Amino acid sequence: MKKIKFWFALLMFGALLQSCTGDIQDLEDPRDAIVNKDFRVVETDKTTDSDRSYTDKIIKDANDKTQIIFTNFHDEKVQVKATLAGSSIEIKKQDIPGSFIVEGSGSVNKDLNGIILTYTIDDGTTAKPIQFQADYNPPSVTKKVEKDVIQ
Repeated sequence: MKKIKFWFALLMFGALLQSCTGDIQDLEDPRDAIVNKDFRVVETDKTTDSDRSYTDKIIKDANDKTQIIFTNFHDEKVQVKATLAGSSIEIKKQDIPGSFIVEGSGSVNKDLNGIILTYTIDDGTTAKPIQFQADYNPPSVTKKVEKDVIQ
């Protein structure tokens, strides 16, 4: 009988652990998974295949429960709004006065701690918009990766 109780307890503990790895749709406000965090961004210019790093913070749009705001988009200290639907992110075409026109899409990863965005930027200086990919990761994840690479 003790063996049955042990295995039952172990099974229940496993089920409890599995239920703790939720999905973004399980959150009351899905934006909570990614807002108010400082993200380490590695942005790749798809034309030149060059990378640059910077930090960005995502906040909630107080006026729209489906919107998030990137506060340092493209390392330009400008705000860009995006729609969060499930784990998908859409940046509708926006003209950022004095900076650029942006449009793109992306997704939140399964662990709810990272984002991949693909977008185009038209700053008026090139014949066509430039395509970028940006990987958003928490600083702790990026530091660990950089440390492992250096060693």
